[in-house]
Amino acid sequence: MKRPGSFPWRLYRWFVVKQVFWSAVLFLALSLIVGLTSDSFWLVFFSFGLAFLSVITISLLMARRLLLPLGRLIERTRRMRKNPFDEEEVTPEAMAFDEPGEWYELERALNRLGRDLRTKTIRLSREKTELRAIMSAVSEAVFAISRDRRILFFNPQFTDLFGEVPDPGETRMSEVLRSPDVVEAYTEVLKTGLPIRREVIEEVGADRTPRNFLLSLAPLAKKHNGEIYGAVGIFHDITEMKAAERIRIEFVGNVSHELRTPLTTINGYLQTLESDMKQGRMDHAQEFLKIISDNVKRLRVLVDDLLDLSALESGKDLKFEIIRLQDITESVMSQVNVSNHKVHVVYEVDQMQGDPKRIEQVLRNLMENAVRYVPEGKDIEVRWVAGPDGKTELHVKDNGPGILPKHQPRLFERFYRVDEGRARKEGGTGIGLSLVKHIVQRHGGQVHVKSQVGQGSEFICEFPKLPH
Repeated sequence: MKRPGSFPWRLYRWFVVKQVFWSAVLFLALSLIVGLTSDSFWLVFFSFGLAFLSVITISLLMARRLLLPLGRLIERTRRMRKNPFDEEEVTPEAMAFDEPGEWYELERALNRLGRDLRTKTIRLSREKTELRAIMSAVSEAVFAISRDRRILFFNPQFTDLFGEVPDPGETRMSEVLRSPDVVEAYTEVLKTGLPIRREVIEEVGADRTPRNFLLSLAPLAKKHNGEIYGAVGIFHDITEMKAAERIRIEFVGNVSHELRTPLTTINGYLQTLESDMKQGRMDHAQEFLKIISDNVKRLRVLVDDLLDLSALESGKDLKFEIIRLQDITESVMSQVNVSNHKVHVVYEVDQMQGDPKRIEQVLRNLMENAVRYVPEGKDIEVRWVAGPDGKTELHVKDNGPGILPKHQPRLFERFYRVDEGRARKEGGTGIGLSLVKHIVQRHGGQVHVKSQVGQGSEFICEFPKLPH
């Protein structure tokens, strides 16, 4: 071998010591036996000595030749262990010996083993890379533990939700996940070896905000014997879905209530009117008919708003065109009774691109709300402002009573009212601000409110510049 470090010197030294020792013992024993029975002692001793040296020399040369393939195999295994991805071409000449035998077969087997090991190592490395990429691409948090509740692996989405894990190999699950329901679910999977799905609540983020999760758990088992060595779970965040379900339930209840109230009124006055007509009393007929007509109008407005909201949520196409903001504003002012308020209109921008019908609907709903809730004689300001990045902003500001902070996050929910009794009395359906939000969002913008109790409110609608 070219590299001395690859030659099996320890085995060679062991062989040399054993060979010399036993050859020397045999030489001395034969020399003594022959010397005692022969007259030519020194001649026999010299002959045996020469034979001893010849045997030792030949044995050493044969031992070295015999152990050379072993050194090559040792060197090759070291290279395979150090560089498992390096592909080494072994030529037949490099494997050929003077007398092919077990060493030749062993080297061929080792070469095949090296190729198989390289192929499996490359495949495992590729699968590991693909698995890491898949785990990073999965939108849900993935988290796995061992039987002793130590963390095995997790994906970046898990750290985004639950924070960094200081030492994954040593950290226990209870140091990261504190919900008893989550711990119990993992324990059950480790115990039974069966996958489960369970709704749990876990605190996330630095402020430990509770969120709803659908936890899907499955056992991790060894392939060769099926032994369970851990469990992996996927945290599906269903907080928004739960909120949407709650809103849907509230929406159905609110719609039923909103429809039932005018229908009950209409039915009651119709029965009264029918009874009066049978008895020939027509004194209050005109009054009853007006009440019935007002409630029919309220029903029609409510149904129209619901249809508008449904059309916006279903993705019905908007008709975009260049809008003259002064025309839109003047049209709204002619529809809303603002005679009892001081209205100021400011145009910092003359036109914008959008659906004229929907933009007019936004301004009308905001003005109707302002007129409804702002006391008579107070100021209402409408401003069309040129915002950053080509945005157009609509500001509707008043100096009315303002809105309590607890109401502000829910203002744009359907049927949510700050003053429910007053809104119903003055004809509000509770859908106006929800329509405003959906129309602005369909234009790619956003809407928010600024308000302090006693200092009025300001509704701001931001419409981005649309591509031509």
